[in-house]
This record gives sequence, C-alpha cells and structure tokens, in this order.
Amino acid sequence: MLHVDVIVVGAGPAGAVAAQRLAASGVQVALLDQATFPRDKPCGDGVMAEGLAVLERSGLAAWLTQFQVMELLRLTSPDGQVLDIDLRIPDEPIGRLIPRRRLDAQLAQMAVEAGAHLIEGSRVRQVRLQAAAPLEVAANGFTLTAQIVILADGSHAPITHSLGLVWERPELLAIRQYLVGDDGPANRLEIHFQSSIIPGYDWLFPVGEGRVNVGTGTYTRRIYGKAVDLRHELECFVRDPVTAARLAHTEPVGPIQGHPLRTNLKATHTHAGRVLVVGDAAGLVSPFTGEGIAAALRSGELAAAQALLALEQGDFSAAALSPYSRALWDRYGVDQMAARMLRLVLSNPALLNRVFRKMRSEADLALLFGQVFLDKKSPRLALRPTTLLRLLAG
Repeated sequence: MLHVDVIVVGAGPAGAVAAQRLAASGVQVALLDQATFPRDKPCGDGVMAEGLAVLERSGLAAWLTQFQVMELLRLTSPDGQVLDIDLRIPDEPIGRLIPRRRLDAQLAQMAVEAGAHLIEGSRVRQVRLQAAAPLEVAANGFTLTAQIVILADGSHAPITHSLGLVWERPELLAIRQYLVGDDGPANRLEIHFQSSIIPGYDWLFPVGEGRVNVGTGTYTRRIYGKAVDLRHELECFVRDPVTAARLAHTEPVGPIQGHPLRTNLKATHTHAGRVLVVGDAAGLVSPFTGEGIAAALRSGELAAAQALLALEQGDFSAAALSPYSRALWDRYGVDQMAARMLRLVLSNPALLNRVFRKMRSEADLALLFGQVFLDKKSPRLALRPTTLLRLLAG
C-alpha cells in the first residue's frame, strides 16, 4: 500500500494544476486518471482570460503563444441578425483557442515535471474516509492512502456523488464534433442563437490548421424530455445558411461526442473532512455560457493552497478546509446567480432579438455583451439598471 500526502482524482485542468502546485511545494502527490494521455475530451476548446492567467502562473506563458487569440466574435440572433464584435482591446487576450487534447496533456506533463506521480488508466472505485486516520483510495488493482483527497472527477462526479457531496444531476448537456476544411477567419469564433435550441446555443470555434470545433447544447431536461435532439440540431446547424459558406468544404474528423455540464456551485459540498472538490465536479461551469475551464484551473490553485496549509498545520477537518469553499463562493457564487438571470434573456427569442437590435446600433453594449459572454467581465455588469434599460429600451 503506497502512502502519499495528497491524492488527486482526475488529471483534467483542475486536478493537474492542483497536483502541480502541491508537488512544486514538496508535497508527495499521486495524480490518478482513468484515461491515458494524450486523450480527447468534449469541450469548446476555449480558454478565457482568467484561465490564461493561471496557465501563465504555471510557467506556460511561452507555450501559450502558439495558439490563436480570440479576436473576433460573430453572433446571430434567432431572427437572423448578424453582429460582429472586435475583441481586440489594449489588454491581455480575452482568450485563446486551445484543443483540450493538447491542453490536458500539457498540464498532466507539467504536474509530472513538478514531481507528481501520475498513474494513468486507473479508475478509482472507492474513497474511504476516516476522521482520525489517513483516508484510503481504492483503484483498479491497488490502494493508496493519504491525508487529503482532491476530487477532480468532472461533471459526472461519480466519487463526489458516492460521498454524498453532490446531489443534483448536471443541468446542461452539450455535444461537439471537429471538422476540417474551415474557410473562415482563423481568429473569429461564432455563437448562433437559434430558436430550435434556445436557451442554449450553437457554436463554431476554429482551432487551427483548418480545423473547427462545432457544437450545440441546452438543458438536460429538454433533451431527456425529447424536446431537443442534439445530434439533429448539430446536423442542421452545419448546413444552415448562417454557417454554410464557411463550412461548405468541411469534412468531419472523428465522432460526435457529448458531455454534461454542472453549473450549480450551491449543489455541491466543495469541502468535507480530508476532502476538497474542484472543477466541474464543484459545479463551477457558467450557467450563462457553459464555459468552465478557467474556473476549473483557478479552483485547482485554490485547493492546492488550502491543502498545503492543512498539511502544514496538521488539521484536515472540515472546519480547517472550509476557507476553500468560501473562496470559491466569493469568486463565483454571485456571478453564477447573475449568469442565471442573464440566461432568462436567452430563453425568450423576441427579447433576444430586441437586445440584438440595440447592440447593433450601440457598439459599447455589443462589446460588453461579448466580454461578458466570454467571461472577460462579470455578468453583474450587464445587470446594472442603466445597462438593462439601454439594452431593453426602444
């Protein structure tokens, strides 16, 4: 039986960053993942500004420069209005388009280079918690013990669920497929609000070398209730006039893949005795946009800092780990509530069409919407009374 200080379950962005930070501080870390890297994962492939900052603090600033900066955003309304927003401002990039296969492999390697012990192809079967003794993690064929476990087990969150720390199913579900032969600008991503998928949306993100990530997503309840067929929606989107010119010469690369999105921080106990929950398992995905990589990366940093403090003090109680959950709420809790309010706009095609008409005539409102949608600015800014009055007037 191998003993380490911290076990991290899941080597995605949140888990890998947590493992890297801890290992770099001299902590013995085992990083477990059921996959073998490099591996693919359904995602929009966009890393926003907050996430880029975490990656830069991880020593990846030079590595990031090879990936396309998000510079242009095209939006279309349910009634076909087209809105182009220039995201190039004298500031750090609003985001970069980084395929998850490459991002996750790089982060896992970063953790290994810092000293973490990566165990690939290891499906965790059980976490056994003991208040007065090290916890045990049973995987396929071996058992590990540690003082703390960091759960980065994604939106499905099987281990987090088994410990009774999450009690809601994921609220959203999205699918995506890669196409090759994109004829559009490499620096322009697209979001299309179409009546068939509202309050979700369809997206088109170029990821380099003529490849494009196309996808769609909405509420899981609409999908399970047969109100929406995501595969049919994606097929129609690729052939729709709004994308036909750009995608006319594309061919699919690989299968359509889907993934649930957990968007409710309040539905997860993000800490317990000897346990911290990070990333998608913590419900950190934006209810407004479905983006979660940046928050996952940041939660990995916060969890590592809290675990390091607990190891230094020798206190692994729920009370000792609770500042982590408070830090998560301070950063993401109110923004999530604001994002849910903004999502109401996406639920009403007539209202959304009205907002588009206003943004097409007032460039500063359009830029604000684009920056909020891409998580550069807080959704609370769009809910200011003066902003709402401008958006909805006329």
